[in-house]
Amino acid sequence: MSSEKWIFTAECSLDSVAQGAAELQRYAGEIDLSSRKMFQLDLIYEELLTNVVKYSYPDPAGHTITVTLEKQGEDCIFEVIHDGMDFNPWNVESPDLDLPLEERSEGGLGIHLVKQFSKSLDYSRENGMSIVKVVF
Repeated sequence: MSSEKWIFTAECSLDSVAQGAAELQRYAGEIDLSSRKMFQLDLIYEELLTNVVKYSYPDPAGHTITVTLEKQGEDCIFEVIHDGMDFNPWNVESPDLDLPLEERSEGGLGIHLVKQFSKSLDYSRENGMSIVKVVF
């Protein structure tokens, strides 16, 4: 089984995250991801990176986020590594989708979708770094 890995280090800014998204799309095309996997990857990348930029730092200046994507057979392993706040996104309660939209709490839908697309999820905190892992 062959394995290929993409690594990108983004500044903690939405502009840098957007640049990484474009590079990730190029790489995903090079490794021939299916259109379904590309859709899942886009959502996972945007949701996790946007949350890190918006919520992990009181002052994002000077921080970086490392993102990796590794294809192993039919599976993709996606990781986000950052030194922001210790927060496990997999512990976020899923929104009540039966409630009318105007009665739902804000947030949580993106993480819920990532959970639905994933084969496995992991979170760890090591040496001051949060490591968020998604296998899909």
